Amino acid sequence: MQEQDFPALYRSADDLSLESQTHFFRALKLHLVLLVIAAILSITSIPHWSVAVFQLMALLGALSCSIYLFGRRPDRYWYAGRAVAESIKTITWRYVCRAEPFQSADTIARSDFHRTLKAIVDQNKDVAQSLTNHLDAPQITDVMTEMRTRPIEERKATYAASRIKDQLTWYAKKAAFNRRMSNGFFWALIVTNAVAVLCAILRIKFVDVSFWPTDVFVAAAASLLSWMQAKRFSELAASYALAAHEIGLIREQSLLPSSDEEFSQFVGDAENAFSREHTQWVARKDV
Repeated sequence: MQEQDFPALYRSADDLSLESQTHFFRALKLHLVLLVIAAILSITSIPHWSVAVFQLMALLGALSCSIYLFGRRPDRYWYAGRAVAESIKTITWRYVCRAEPFQSADTIARSDFHRTLKAIVDQNKDVAQSLTNHLDAPQITDVMTEMRTRPIEERKATYAASRIKDQLTWYAKKAAFNRRMSNGFFWALIVTNAVAVLCAILRIKFVDVSFWPTDVFVAAAASLLSWMQAKRFSELAASYALAAHEIGLIREQSLLPSSDEEFSQFVGDAENAFSREHTQWVARKDV
């Protein structure tokens, strides 16, 4: 299944989450860069009023970013939108696979699916009012209806390839990416702090030298640390690696179900595992 084959509410929540995530990290990055620029301007020895003006503008820009991040809280819509999107994706896969609780007749299952969607919206009213995309698109698409009518072997193959393998690939790539980023930013932080310490030591020895960029490297180190804490590279690398291992075990069991009842239970267990990992992610973000 492609993204356009999922319910309109899923695509709207996914759009909201991605846009809010982009706005959050863009504002945070700009805030940290402006602080470093202000630190650089503070040690600039050019005797001209324009330097002070540029520093003031950098500080005002950083202040504006802080007010935006605190007032608008784009991270809240990022987390909430993702939670809604993943909840809808889970029930969608249960529906198209004829898995619990949608294993009944199609008419009843459609009614139950719409009722579950409404319950998700009612539980997330704050974010639901911001879901303004794809308002005229259907909640049960033609692809969802068609997949639900397929024989069990086709449903098993589609679920294994489009759900389990997709999740395994995503988590494995994210685990490797976050591990690389964690190592890279860690060494960048070490080098930046080391240069700041070296400047402080040299300043003791060469007291006659008036220019030392110590404050710049201190500000840069603080910015790097703030970025690492916001991204949580190391924590996510470990979490995603564990999730990939668990999904790998789920994939090994994907060919075992031989009846609709067994497949329904398998999909239910697999979706519970996916939901559990995401619930833990949201909990970590809310800490």
